[in-house]
Amino acid sequence: MKKLAACAVVLLMASAAEGAIAPEEIVVFAAESDPYSRELAVYYADVRGIPRSHVFRLNVVPGRDLSRTTWEQVTRPQVLDLLRKSGLEAKVRCAVLAWNVPLRIDGRPKDFPETVARRDHLKLTRLEALNRLGNLLDALDAVGIVEKEKPKPRPPLEAKTSPAQVAKELDGAIKQAQGRLQKLEGPARKEAEAVLERTFVAGAGGAGLLALVASQPSAAGLPAEVARRIQESGVKLAALDKEVRELNLRADTVARDKEILQRLVQVRGLVGALRWIEEQERLLEKGQTAASFDSELSLVFWPDYPLAMWQPNPMHYSLHHAMASMPDPPRVLMVSRLAAPTVALAKGLIDTSIAVEKTGLKGKFYIDARGTGYDRKRESAGGYGQYDQSLRDLAERLRKHTKLEVVLDNKSELFQPGQCPNAALYCGWYSLAKYVDAFTWVPGAVGYHIASSEAVDLFKPGSTLWCPAMLERGVVATLGPTFEPYLAAFPLPDDFFPMLLTGRYTLVETYYRTTAFLSWAMVLVGDPLYNPFKNHPVLEESALPERLRAALGRKPATP
Repeated sequence: MKKLAACAVVLLMASAAEGAIAPEEIVVFAAESDPYSRELAVYYADVRGIPRSHVFRLNVVPGRDLSRTTWEQVTRPQVLDLLRKSGLEAKVRCAVLAWNVPLRIDGRPKDFPETVARRDHLKLTRLEALNRLGNLLDALDAVGIVEKEKPKPRPPLEAKTSPAQVAKELDGAIKQAQGRLQKLEGPARKEAEAVLERTFVAGAGGAGLLALVASQPSAAGLPAEVARRIQESGVKLAALDKEVRELNLRADTVARDKEILQRLVQVRGLVGALRWIEEQERLLEKGQTAASFDSELSLVFWPDYPLAMWQPNPMHYSLHHAMASMPDPPRVLMVSRLAAPTVALAKGLIDTSIAVEKTGLKGKFYIDARGTGYDRKRESAGGYGQYDQSLRDLAERLRKHTKLEVVLDNKSELFQPGQCPNAALYCGWYSLAKYVDAFTWVPGAVGYHIASSEAVDLFKPGSTLWCPAMLERGVVATLGPTFEPYLAAFPLPDDFFPMLLTGRYTLVETYYRTTAFLSWAMVLVGDPLYNPFKNHPVLEESALPERLRAALGRKPATP
């Protein structure tokens, strides 16, 4: 997976995310060969006060998919070239995609040359690591053994032996060797102790040895010189560990893999290196390197990075406090697209958004949970229980802190046709690719449905996918995945909607503050500047969830 452990490395400065987006910080991209796309791009720029010099045409074939090769060799370089030549590269913060700009970038084929080279190299390196680990086990078996008691050689470790199994065998062999060591004296004992230490470091790395020392009852009373050396070793290992995290952010090549493994063996030992190899092989086997055009465009200013799965989003609120620590962080380009089943609807969502901003969005908030239980202490984040609970938490928050009329369905069945009149806001799940026409949407409505493929096609009239169906029936802002995204790719409902309801954040800022992944599946559809509660906020920032308040430095609500 694109390493979540690298979150603390790839961060965006807080100052760049705090200020309101100005028209001169926005660019609009149209498909060169599509007159509707070009027309809509100019129209949006004019009504939002964006200079026409910020409207650019991309040499892309209109439609749903763009090949990865075309993106890397043609489209991405063109985007960067246009922004550099126009002098906008340093100040642009938001990009708008008009109408028929491609929706998705295909993944790399499994026979892509660098992929094949990495697969072969990782396989060879795995075998070498297992061979070295087998030698360590043989050395441990020989500790404290006289010649006549010499054990039979162990069979070689199989190619697919898991790191967990290797670690278990090493631990068992070390314990047996320690038992035999107690019977030794003099030079033989010292030699055996040295073998044990070398073997332990080779298997678990310097970090493992430091952890072992720290766990000993006598660790606090170590001589000053020993304590100093341990501290120096810790500093060196921390520096190597930081290098590993930074290398994990580079494009996944054989050269990068060699550098990572060289450091990992020192820090985490052969077992740690084997774990990393196993994870990389799993990612290569899955081959998940596709992304929405929008999400990949968000990282257009980044140097090359791994494509497997996703990159953590540096703008997510959970990273807010760490953002300011980066002297020169990679920049994120916020992206939204103007799309709908017809061009007229796409244009209409712009006009409606601007009109509703003046009066405020009024109507009911429909929340469709499923009644799934959630144990916060036992269940991991990103699961079904957490998202269902987030819907219930959202309903409770709104009922307590706003005057909105909230309708919560906490049963497994979805809202049924005709049950949701005067719908201004909506969030629910799970009806895969089968929109349920339960809603009468008010102008300016915002909502999303949590399901796996609701934005795979935004342009087809009469679609049963939730995103195009909602847009066709009156919603002006939604979000969804262009392929299976995993549940954690969706913003938590009790993150996204409370931020929007404060009126402090535009649609695109709300989305980028609450979506966890980039270079992945999701798209945001709507006018990025849409802020239906700017002039009529309905939720105080003090009533945001505690995690959001803490991240953004806001005070809690007064009881």
